[in-house]
Amino acid sequence: MEEVQAWHVMPSAESSSHRSSSKAMLRLRMYLMMLLGDIIAISAGFLLASNLHIFHEDNGQGLDQMALLVPLFVPIALLMRAYSPAIMHERWTSIGRATNAFAMSTAVIMLVAFFLKASEGWSRSTFVAGVLLSGLFIAVLRYLFVRHSSALVGGEPYEVVVVYDGVPAPAVSSASCTILVESGEVFNPSRLSPATYDRFAEVIQYADRVVVQCPPERRQIWALTLKGANVQGEVIAPEMTELSPIGVARQDGTPTLIVSRGPLGLKDRIIKRLFDIAVAGSVLFLLAPLLVIVALVIYLQDRGPVFFVQTRVGRSNRLFHILKFRSMYVGRSDAVGSRSASRDDDRITPFGRFIRATSIDEMPQLINVLKGDMSIVGPRPHALGSTAENLLFWHIDERYWHRHAIKPGLTGLAQVRGYRGATHRKSDLVNRLQSDLEYLDKWTIWRDVLILIRTFGVVLHKNAY
Repeated sequence: MEEVQAWHVMPSAESSSHRSSSKAMLRLRMYLMMLLGDIIAISAGFLLASNLHIFHEDNGQGLDQMALLVPLFVPIALLMRAYSPAIMHERWTSIGRATNAFAMSTAVIMLVAFFLKASEGWSRSTFVAGVLLSGLFIAVLRYLFVRHSSALVGGEPYEVVVVYDGVPAPAVSSASCTILVESGEVFNPSRLSPATYDRFAEVIQYADRVVVQCPPERRQIWALTLKGANVQGEVIAPEMTELSPIGVARQDGTPTLIVSRGPLGLKDRIIKRLFDIAVAGSVLFLLAPLLVIVALVIYLQDRGPVFFVQTRVGRSNRLFHILKFRSMYVGRSDAVGSRSASRDDDRITPFGRFIRATSIDEMPQLINVLKGDMSIVGPRPHALGSTAENLLFWHIDERYWHRHAIKPGLTGLAQVRGYRGATHRKSDLVNRLQSDLEYLDKWTIWRDVLILIRTFGVVLHKNAY
């Protein structure tokens, strides 16, 4: 005999069709607002560039360049999924996709203009200024939009149905619709009638996602049910929380949980490496006279070595030798790093105190960057003996080794947030670690540029001693 249906639908106050129509309108509004924001950003950038009289007379060329760029940007942005659902709440992904689409559009314009020899009459200063300003405006508007998306759009534009089968439902849920299953055997695919499936299909027909929470023995049944529902179906597995899987793969036909992946793909690694070489090479070239003077002063001070070399942990947990200008007296330096420098540390020379306060002692690490041991931006590498409350860093938080999935940096997100200096408390390490893991999770080249710019504001810091 067929089982009795025993489940209860608890939708929002709106009907399913009206709710779906409302969500569709919110999605359309979201896409149009993002598109309009990008067009306004590009237009504002080139209008402003066209009216800059610093390098050239105003000839209106910014308007012509804008008129060519905007129609090209829109389809490229659509192809690069710059208006996809995934970026609704991911500000760095949103910024990255939009700026990448803009960069691609700019490259196409330059390539076409070169081959057609149409750029001979262009003002290059107008074009460069327009591109830089437009890129900046796109990033700022995208950041603000994602941060205030729900308020700007007027609500959550995606329909989520949550099913609770054999587990208690929370008192408050953000789901558009909740299904409470009163019997553990209701959705058995081999015993349910087409009418019951039809009812379930009716409930979820407008859903963007269907999420099921049930006992482990019920997951296979729900997986079979959702596979034929023509919707993104998800089954909650609380025991996987500790593994924090990021995807699913297969080995010899058996599913595997992906728990780690390099944070950067090949294209991103190439972009980041080119950025590192360009910045490190340029800074070393420009500051070469200053660095020679610093090295000479250090040598004349006590006739000791100019550089302090220390072993630290780099990418993939490999050890490397980091370079710094020596700021301590010969024979009193701590090669292991078991003792953090303090404000009145008697090991530091008078000149060493100056170069530490101004972060000049870190400049030789540009050589590490060119060698490929380090990056301009990334988690700061720690000395092997670094401690907080007499505990080694990796004994404080088991996630510590995760930060080495990328090259260590000359500066990083933790540093621009003010987390630098000695680590007296466990929280000093945890705060830095949280920032490092956030950087790995949300990396973009534009974020590297932003962190580098913000670094100039924290070069002189109260904890730099």
